[in-house]
Amino acid sequence: MEIKWEQEWDKIYKDQGEVQIDVLPTARVAADIFRKNNCKNIMDLGCGTGRHSIYLAERGFKIYATDISETGLEITRSKAERLNLSNIEFKQHDMRNISFYNDSFDGILCLWTTGHGTLEDSRENVNEIYRVLKPNGVVVIDYVSIDDENYGKGKAIEKDTFINNVEGEENIPHHYSTAEELKELYSNFSKINIIPIDYYFNDKYGNKHTIKAFVVISIK
Repeated sequence: MEIKWEQEWDKIYKDQGEVQIDVLPTARVAADIFRKNNCKNIMDLGCGTGRHSIYLAERGFKIYATDISETGLEITRSKAERLNLSNIEFKQHDMRNISFYNDSFDGILCLWTTGHGTLEDSRENVNEIYRVLKPNGVVVIDYVSIDDENYGKGKAIEKDTFINNVEGEENIPHHYSTAEELKELYSNFSKINIIPIDYYFNDKYGNKHTIKAFVVISIK
């Protein structure tokens, strides 16, 4: 199944604008982890419209805001300019093919991104994260759990992966993970901590939703 990822995400951001604006609690925790581990150069991988890039930049980190969607990056850039933030650089690329050299970053933040795609997409993403992290670099990343409310909806295209099951992202595959799967994906890392988390948010109609997920904190 061929997905034109850039076109799909450009359409979503052009149609919906800033789909989420609240800073997730995981990003706040990540900022503390990056600071404690003396991480200075941070990539916000799959930054979307930049809520976490802005949050981290305002706390003094050097941020590389990256996304497959040029529209998302344009929205992020406009917000950074309005806030006079000069410590953010922007780069368009696919999360499965990160266009930076090996050992480039002290830390990587990647939230509400990795579940978009198949298990193989996630595997390629993890391999790229490992490659561009410096030795002892830290990644804070999350994955939607098989216990999530949208698991099993829509059409299954492989094990634990469905399409047409999330409103507003009908053409995007969504993969759902287990703790055992994540341990295998991160087996090359020296340390891995997997923490269950519930995210709460309201949709555009005011309806409350819960995303059941795992936060993975790993050190290269």
